[in-house]
Amino acid sequence: MKIIAFLVGLIFLSPNISDAQAKSFYILNPEVEQGDVLIIIIEPQWQTKAMGFSICASVKWDGSDNPGQEYTPNNYGKIFIGIEVDMKPGEYIVFLVECGRGVRLDWYYDVIKISERSFGKPWYRTLPKRNPKISARREEEKKIKNEAYAKASAGEDYTDGDFVNPLDSITINDSFGTPRIYGVYNKKTKTWMAIKGIPSVPHGGVDLQAKIGTPVKAINSGLVLLAHDFPLSGTEGKMIILDHGSGILSLYLHLSRFKVKAGNSVKKGEIIALSGATPKGTPPHLHFMTRVNETNVDPLRFIELANQYLVK
Repeated sequence: MKIIAFLVGLIFLSPNISDAQAKSFYILNPEVEQGDVLIIIIEPQWQTKAMGFSICASVKWDGSDNPGQEYTPNNYGKIFIGIEVDMKPGEYIVFLVECGRGVRLDWYYDVIKISERSFGKPWYRTLPKRNPKISARREEEKKIKNEAYAKASAGEDYTDGDFVNPLDSITINDSFGTPRIYGVYNKKTKTWMAIKGIPSVPHGGVDLQAKIGTPVKAINSGLVLLAHDFPLSGTEGKMIILDHGSGILSLYLHLSRFKVKAGNSVKKGEIIALSGATPKGTPPHLHFMTRVNETNVDPLRFIELANQYLVK
């Protein structure tokens, strides 16, 4: 009802809203699912370089009268919005604003539709014992990752045509978004019971079958933000983060050997590492992720959507 009221308000405020008018932006895929990526193209005459000030797309995710969340385009007018796995299904308004001020720039708007997606049967795990030293170490490691994320370029576009898969052969061991639930296992009934008060954690990437030493490829051209070994059990192990520009990052975890280092430029399809089983205790596989504007999205569906809709 809120979205209907918003649209009706626009009609009363602008009598010509129903008249044919030039679009200031296009949503390439207005119907998406949880965990997908939304792709928006701002028309050249409405881009920052033409207007003389920063242009953003605004989305009213909560359906309220509050200012929407702003998304900055790259230098070519492309905007990529990652859809959270728990985003409430429904329809949402998109329009252009002046970045930072939230001032609406024209009367044109469009609507995106987000559908619910099933992420499969949950995985249960036992709650690890609290260890202050390990927790402190983990916080230091998170800082290393966050510093790498902060170096990413939202304005540049380093990509070169279509995206490719990180492995020559793709076999999924565990899908994106699968809920991880902390629970207690009952040996008598052979069943799990979730621990109340501890939320489930969605699988942030996809686990791909890969023997130790399998070549891992860059899914597109970009810059290496991080090539680092995280040795704590249950964490990333040897990990690479690539920046493709436009707020798009790809991550490769549990590697056995690096072929690149931070600061390197890489080409699409270049071998950047060998898959592995790091840290100790991790079964051999490649955990592959994509982050779009700080949101984890389904990496294989990202490649599919990007290749379907993007026009260089």
